[in-house]
Amino acid sequence: MKTIALSVDYSWIDQAETTLKSIYANNQDVKTYIINPDIPHEWFMNINGYLKELSSEVIDLKIDLSRFKDMPNPEDRISKMVYGKFLIPELIKEDKVLYLDSDVIVDQNLDQLFETNIEARPLYTIVDYFNPDYFNSGVLLINNRFWHNNNIGNQLLDLGRKYNLNNTQVMMNEGFAQNYGKLDPKYNYQIGYERNSYWNDKDSFYSFFDRIKEPAIIHFTDEDKPFNITNTTALREKWWKYHNLEWSKIISRNFELNNSHDKTFDGEAYTFTNIAEVQNLEELVKKLPNIHFSIAAFTPVAFLLSHLSQYDNVTIYPSATAKKQIELINMCTVYLDINYGSKNKMVLNRIKHRQVPILSFNSSRSESINYDAYKVFEDDQIDEMAEVIQKLGTSPTDHLAPQLFNIQVRGMDESLDRLINKKKSIIRFGDGELSLINGNGITYQAYDENLSRKLKQILFAGSNNKYDVALPDVFESLEDYGQYTKDFYETNFFVNNQHLLTEIEKTENIYSNTFISRPYIDRIDKSKSASWFNKLKQIWKEKDILIVEGALTRSGVGNDLFDNTKSVKRILAPSRNAYQKVNKIEQMIRENAEDRLVLLMLGPTAKVIVDDLQDLDNQLIDLGHIDSEYEWFKMGATYKVKLKNKHTAEFNYDENIASIHDEAYEEEIIGKIE
Repeated sequence: MKTIALSVDYSWIDQAETTLKSIYANNQDVKTYIINPDIPHEWFMNINGYLKELSSEVIDLKIDLSRFKDMPNPEDRISKMVYGKFLIPELIKEDKVLYLDSDVIVDQNLDQLFETNIEARPLYTIVDYFNPDYFNSGVLLINNRFWHNNNIGNQLLDLGRKYNLNNTQVMMNEGFAQNYGKLDPKYNYQIGYERNSYWNDKDSFYSFFDRIKEPAIIHFTDEDKPFNITNTTALREKWWKYHNLEWSKIISRNFELNNSHDKTFDGEAYTFTNIAEVQNLEELVKKLPNIHFSIAAFTPVAFLLSHLSQYDNVTIYPSATAKKQIELINMCTVYLDINYGSKNKMVLNRIKHRQVPILSFNSSRSESINYDAYKVFEDDQIDEMAEVIQKLGTSPTDHLAPQLFNIQVRGMDESLDRLINKKKSIIRFGDGELSLINGNGITYQAYDENLSRKLKQILFAGSNNKYDVALPDVFESLEDYGQYTKDFYETNFFVNNQHLLTEIEKTENIYSNTFISRPYIDRIDKSKSASWFNKLKQIWKEKDILIVEGALTRSGVGNDLFDNTKSVKRILAPSRNAYQKVNKIEQMIRENAEDRLVLLMLGPTAKVIVDDLQDLDNQLIDLGHIDSEYEWFKMGATYKVKLKNKHTAEFNYDENIASIHDEAYEEEIIGKIE
C-alpha cells in the first residue's frame, strides 16, 4: 500500500479534501495520514465510508499545537501546521512516505513514483522552479526509516528555533544541503510564479514548464491559488473539477475531467483594460448569460471589476501573462473596446489581424482606428450592442492570430549554409540594436546618435554582396521557442518596436537568422543544436581566426569551440561602450586581419565594424553570445546559468567574474583597447 501524509488544520479542510479527491480519483491502495490538531473525526469517518471500496483509508493523526509554541511564526497566510511534516518519522511507521502540501492536486497514477528506490538518500524531491539552487518542500518522498533512525524531524525543528527560521523550505534546504535525490519535475509542477518569473528574468521557471507536458502532481505555489476569488493562475479549472467531484463518483470511476467550462456558451467576448472603469460591462454581462466574458489586465484588479466574477459567464484574469493574452485573443468571437483610458495597441492589432469584430461605445472608443469591423454604439445603446454580440457569438473562429509583421527571415540551416558556402559576412540585429535605433541605451552600450543612425541604415538597406543582415526568426511563429522567450517577444519586443517593425516590413528585405549565435538555450526542441554548432565550427575549421571581443568575453576559453582552428589571435575591446572606441578597434583589425577569418563578439559595435570594413577581403562574422550558448549546450543546461570566469549572455553587469590564468589565452591576445 502507498503511504501519503498531509499536515493541515481545520481552516484548510476544504483544500485538503480537494487534494484527497485528486489522489483517489487516480489511485487506489493508498493510506493517507492527516496530521492535524482540530479536524472533527466524523469527517474522516465519512470519507473512509467511500474509500474502503478502493482498498484505501485516511487516518486521523491528532497533535498538540503547543508542540510548535517555540517555533517562529510562519508568514501570515500559513499556520504553524506547516511544521507538522517534521513529525512524520515519529507518527508514521511506514518506511516510504510521500508528503504533500494541501495546495496540491494529483493528476496521475503514482505507482511509478512509489517504485523509486530511496535507500541512497534521506529525501527525494524536485528543485524549486523559481529558485533552482534549492528544492521545493511541497512534495517530498521521504526515506522515513532514515528520518526515524536519525531523529531528522527534531533536528529540523531545532534548526528553525536556533536560527529563527520561519520558512520550512529554507529550514530543509539548510538542513539537508545537497543530500537529497532528484525526482522527475512532473511530480511537482509548480504554478503561481509565472508573472514574477518573467519580470524577474527567471527563465529557469519557464524551462521546467516547457519540459513538462503532462504533470503528475500540480502544486499551486505562492499566493496565487485556484481557490482565490479571481483567476490568477493556470489550471484553476482543474483544481475546481477535483474540488466539485462527488466521492461516490470517484469510487465508481464515473467521472470525466477536462479544462473546458462546465457550461457551454454561445460565444466568447474579450476585454483588456488598464483601469477598472469599463463602460456598461456589467449591463452587458447580465443581458447575455449565454456569452462568456473574459476580462484581463496586466495588473491586479479593483473590486469594481473583480466583483463581476459573481456571474457564471464571467472570468477575470488579473496579472495576465502574455501566454494567457494570446489564448484569450485566439478564443474570442468579439472584442469589446469599452475600457476607458489608454488602449493596448498590441491587443487591438492582434484582434484586427484575426479579423475579429470590435465593438465600442462612443465615450470609450479608440481614436483614429482604421478597421472595417469596428462598430461604435451610442452610450445608451446597450441593448443594440448586446444583440450584435449575441449574433456574433455563432461566428466561426477557426483561424488563430497570424503573424503581426510580414518580415521574411531565413531558417537556421539556410543562414549558416550561406556563411559556409558563399563565404558571406553577417550582421545580426536583436532587441538591443532595435532599442538603440529607437533612441534608448542598453546595459552595455550608452545611446549614441551616430551609432543609432548607422544601425538603422544597415538594417533598412539589408543584405548586399558582402554581407547578410539578420533578424530574429520570430515573425511567422514563436512555436519553436520556450515560454519565457515567447513572453519576451510578445510583451516586449513586438510592443516596443511596433513602428520600426512596420517600417522594416515595407522594405520587403529577406533577412538571415540572428539566432545562428543562439542555437540552443531558448529552443524547446534542442535536438538540432548539435548539428548547428557543427555547422558553425565548419566556418572556422582549419582557418586562422581573429577574435574581436569584450575584455571579459573570453570566447572559447575552457571549452573546445575553437579547437579545430589553425590559429587564434585576439583583440580585446571595452566590455562597455565599445562604440566610443570604434575607430581604434577598426584600425587594429585592419593591421592584424591578414587572411584571417574575423569573428566579432562585441554587441552593437560589431555591426558597424562589419559594415565599415567591407573593403577588406576577409569574411567577418558577428557571433555575439556564441560562447555562452556553447557552454550551456555542453553542460546540458535547461536555463541560463551564469558562468564563473567569463561574461555570460543576459548577465550583462559582469559581476563577480573570476580571473583566469591561461597561458594559451594570454598568448593569443595581440592588442587591447581600453
